[in-house]
Amino acid sequence: MKHNIKFVAAFSLFRAETVQHFREGFVSVVRSSRPDRWVVGTLVILCSFFIFSCQHSEELITESATAKPVENLVIISDAQYKNMGLELSDLAVSEMAEIIDVNGMVDVPPENVAMVSLPVTGFVKTLTHNVLPGKYVKKGSVLATAQSMDAVQLQQDYLEKFSQKKFLQEELERQQTLAAQDATAKRKLQEAESNLRVNEAMLNAFAAKLKIIGVSVAKLQRGEFVTTLPILAPISGYVKTVYINTGTNFTPADVLFELISKQHLHVELKVFEKDAFKLKGGQTVVFNDPRIGGKVEGKVFLVGKTFDADTKSINVHVHLSNEAVEQLLIPGQYLNAKIQTDSRLINVLPEAAISREGGKTFVYILDNKKGKSVSFKKVAVEIGVIQDGEVEIISPLNLQNVVVSKVTFIAGMGEEE
Repeated sequence: MKHNIKFVAAFSLFRAETVQHFREGFVSVVRSSRPDRWVVGTLVILCSFFIFSCQHSEELITESATAKPVENLVIISDAQYKNMGLELSDLAVSEMAEIIDVNGMVDVPPENVAMVSLPVTGFVKTLTHNVLPGKYVKKGSVLATAQSMDAVQLQQDYLEKFSQKKFLQEELERQQTLAAQDATAKRKLQEAESNLRVNEAMLNAFAAKLKIIGVSVAKLQRGEFVTTLPILAPISGYVKTVYINTGTNFTPADVLFELISKQHLHVELKVFEKDAFKLKGGQTVVFNDPRIGGKVEGKVFLVGKTFDADTKSINVHVHLSNEAVEQLLIPGQYLNAKIQTDSRLINVLPEAAISREGGKTFVYILDNKKGKSVSFKKVAVEIGVIQDGEVEIISPLNLQNVVVSKVTFIAGMGEEE
């Protein structure tokens, strides 16, 4: 357009100069003493023809310069079209679920976390070799040993009561015999019975306490005192934390080890209040994390019934569908997830078909394919959700032969034009 305007201006200047030369020549011939009529006639005819031709040419050039180009159309040659190998697609119908983007943490049920302690006061004698964080231990294996004066005193008290039991049984039998012969007061029989019951109750209590700290009552009855107490693993799992060293003093309130089992691992997701009403059991949850092998699906197992007062969120309990992948999870690990709620049918195109320009979205459709040229029409579209490489098309809904490959190249050619 700019080149045409410059050309028109130059041509107008050339025409004016030429007309001026004709005029000067014509005047000089007329003013000559003996003007040739044939020469004068010829000059008049040539001047008139030249002026008419110039005017007509200017009109053609001006018309060409002011003609508007075809808008929203990209034209390429047939050879280019074949070499590019463009892919075309029509609008398709797809089922797409509404997505809630959430995050959460890998967790285990409370029964799979064990805080190991010893219900007596004492000190650590030894720690088992290689009981370090991350070490797998079986239920009942010895984590450490300890010594405790309280444990020794408890065994002593048990043996004292155990020794008294035989005497109290014999005393009760003697009182029963005397009572049968009316040779003793009934009160003494009752005292003997009461003393025996108290002794038995204390023995049972001492035996229960000894069992808790791992002392065998049967061995103790044979006179085998236990001076070193084993600290045992209550569950099979991994050592999470070790809180003691050799020689550490402890009380019944102190935690010595923390163990965690990876059985029944799950992901505890946080969903905000605005999306909580969309949740229900059995919904699909998609995790996409390279640490667990990429895309993994799970199911909503349980939806919490109360909101957290601080975060205004509700807990969603999710189990992974693949148990092998589930074992790759680490308790305390943070994950991002997408919860798929109610699905609906929508019109979609591949996301690669969308061109974005100035905050708007467009597609290019095959408009005409005749002769040695191929044209593509640029069409504005309104899009909705984008999911798994597909984009929802809200309008228009009559799209066919949409370019879905090398769209950036086509858009660039349109800008050059």
